[in-house]
Amino acid sequence: MFERVDFAGGWRLWFAFSAVLLLASIAAIAFGRLNLGIDFQGGAQFTVANAESEFGTEEVVDALPADVAEDSVVTTLGENGYEVRTPVISEQEEREIRDSLSETLGGEVSVTSVSPAFGEQLRNQALQAVVAALLIIVAFISIRFEFAFAMAAMAALIHDILMTVGFYAIFNREVSLVTVVAVLTVLGYSLYDTIIIFDRIRENTPSVGYNRRRFDETINTSIRQVIRRSIYTSLFTLIPITALLIFGEATLSDFAFALLVGILAGTYSSIFIASPVLSLYKAWRANAAARKTPQRA
Repeated sequence: MFERVDFAGGWRLWFAFSAVLLLASIAAIAFGRLNLGIDFQGGAQFTVANAESEFGTEEVVDALPADVAEDSVVTTLGENGYEVRTPVISEQEEREIRDSLSETLGGEVSVTSVSPAFGEQLRNQALQAVVAALLIIVAFISIRFEFAFAMAAMAALIHDILMTVGFYAIFNREVSLVTVVAVLTVLGYSLYDTIIIFDRIRENTPSVGYNRRRFDETINTSIRQVIRRSIYTSLFTLIPITALLIFGEATLSDFAFALLVGILAGTYSSIFIASPVLSLYKAWRANAAARKTPQRA
């Protein structure tokens, strides 16, 4: 099935496919469709459990003050449960909303508030965690393999992050701390897949000399040796994740969505992005070294 696929030489096709999805993802983020939750932008979250009966979204919104209702988001949580997210409000408004929801819907109402300053701090810490993870990965692969492999793996991981966050924006999913956990999980999964392929490439590469055609053939042979295992592993991993996406509640569904997109992107990038980037980088470096070598008369 994969014997005729030129994984290294067909990079233009693989990159073009990714470019279309990445441009759509970046456009969605640039146009402000990334829905940051209260963890990152501040606000209040009211959770209503065991309401007296089932209410429609409009009925829940009607229980909020008019100036707050416009910017609030109502989510249904299972049976007779509701979650109301509002922008930053005062303590008095928080008490009024809690009392109003309790009186209108019945049940137990709990409140979680996050200040804008704390949300900004969490956002910065999340970015720092992702950057630190990427730097550690580059250092590890540079030591375990060589710098060319690290650059290729970095390209694939950035591809996976942009794809996951971009699809969150396209489908207007809420970005929370759970999303950060999912992204870091995706990084680990994608790296695992990439390392398997890189390890096989290193084993199959001759120890002396570099020739691009021979190296590209080595990449293709190495991928064919492990591609079925990568695909089967991803498919069996996606089965429970898909079930969680379909049947899970809001938070679990968002987490499953990030894993679903990330694992699909990671499986694709480890085969069709990381290895071609490795081939192109090695060829560029060889050409640069050849230009620097003085020609004999």
